[in-house]
Amino acid sequence: MSTIGCTNLPLSGRLAYSLKADAMKSALQAMAWPNLLARWRSLDNRDLWGLLAAIFALFLLQLSLLTQWPDVVLNMMLVMGGAVLVLNSPPAGWQPRPGRIGRWVGVALLVVMLWFGQRLMSSNFFASLLPLLAGIALALLAAPASKLRPFLKSLCVLALLPVVSAVNTLTPLGPLSVATAWLAKQMLSICGYTAVQLGTLVKLQGGGVIVGGACAGLGILLQLLLVAVIFAMAFPMRHRWQNGLMIVMAPLLGIVVNGMRITLLALFVTSSLPNRMWWFEFFHEHWGSLLFSGVGMQLFVWLYVYWMSRQVAALGI
Repeated sequence: MSTIGCTNLPLSGRLAYSLKADAMKSALQAMAWPNLLARWRSLDNRDLWGLLAAIFALFLLQLSLLTQWPDVVLNMMLVMGGAVLVLNSPPAGWQPRPGRIGRWVGVALLVVMLWFGQRLMSSNFFASLLPLLAGIALALLAAPASKLRPFLKSLCVLALLPVVSAVNTLTPLGPLSVATAWLAKQMLSICGYTAVQLGTLVKLQGGGVIVGGACAGLGILLQLLLVAVIFAMAFPMRHRWQNGLMIVMAPLLGIVVNGMRITLLALFVTSSLPNRMWWFEFFHEHWGSLLFSGVGMQLFVWLYVYWMSRQVAALGI
């Protein structure tokens, strides 16, 4: 076996080899600790504050992914993304200037979340409070308590998560289950199937489904309601009643989308597909149901953008 050294290469090859070696040497020098420390020191307080916010956002998302159901993770992603969306852009040259007490309160809240975050995730309600506590801590590290007005919208969006968690826990599912079963029965009839509804049971020839628990669609309804509130705060329409109408339409759209999911589940149960139960479990469990959440969100965003474009066209802008 022969080995080709650099000295045996032609002139063009040696030049390319030398350039690659110089580039690698420069990269290694840039990664040296003194250079990394110099770059770290070159960051101003605004960059450090943004880096701290990103680190805690990723920390909370990772904890949520490891300990929560997928629909809870989606809710957290929605409110955290919405909080960034409604945050007022700081003026040029802005630097965080926390108050004396607020600085220590903010640091204490972040340390508590790092230390007890995994334990708090064992409770759905306390887990829903963590993004809000992180937002309060970051706001206190950016400005004194008397000057938190630019962060109020973002904190209000983060406060929606514990509200949604409480509503999801306290809302009785009986009426919603019956309404969803009725809607699924109507959809099946429109598709040409003979269906019978008995309370929460939707029965077809050869089988049926019982609408209960997560099948009631409260999770999809609340997710679309979250999106509607965030859009109303981030992209308000000309009149408040228009945003109010879209907020009312969002849960209704969620009920319709979930009715489509129950209709599909009923068809899978009574079908002759060899892998019908696999498809049934997929759309019945959380990950499959999130596909219908995505469809509902896409429909809502399309309606919202369409209505706003009509308003802009009417103004001649």
